[in-house]
Amino acid sequence: MDRRTLGLGLLLAAATASAETSPSLIGPVSDILVSEDRSGPQQEGCQTFTVSAAMVADFLRHAILITPRQEHDWYLYGPCQAHGTLRTRYGEWQWQLLNLGTARITAVTGDSFILADPREESSLAGE
Repeated sequence: MDRRTLGLGLLLAAATASAETSPSLIGPVSDILVSEDRSGPQQEGCQTFTVSAAMVADFLRHAILITPRQEHDWYLYGPCQAHGTLRTRYGEWQWQLLNLGTARITAVTGDSFILADPREESSLAGE
């Protein structure tokens, strides 16, 4: 099983998770809306990258805050994207989820953060 299939499989396995009031790095999350998925290069299979609100909630429950350097060193680049919004006690956020375990969230203030799912961390040993 290749890394892309494994990453998507983990996301799909999480589809039964609750999307309402999910505890996360940014606090309880609600009103997760997926406005776009299946975005990215066709040759990378992005037309099959579908995301549900439950999958976003599961990602956020496991997510850690990382730096751009950590993203480069520890996570594979996922060309397929999904976008949407969610709500926390601090207002509405925009999110972008990539298919290999990283995401960006942007607060109403414009501040942007990189998140990653440690379950998707790439081994430097080439495993």
